[in-house]
Amino acid sequence: MAGLHVGYMDTDMVRTVDAAKSDPADIARIAIDGIAADTYETLADNASRQAQAALAGGVSMLYPQLP
Repeated sequence: MAGLHVGYMDTDMVRTVDAAKSDPADIARIAIDGIAADTYETLADNASRQAQAALAGGVSMLYPQLP
C-alpha cells in the first residue's frame, strides 16, 4: 500500500488554474518508482513536499494568520 501526493497535474480538470502543473506522464513514472521502491508515501512534486513540511510544523505553520 502506498500514498501518492501531488499538486496540480496538467489535465482538463485544472486547465483554467493559473499555477505550476506537473506532466501526468511524469507523475505516473514517479508513482511507479515509489511502488517499486516499496515506499509508503511518494511526494511527487514541490507542492506536495511543501505541504508535508508545513504539516510537520503544525497548524501555525499551515495557517500563520491565526493567532
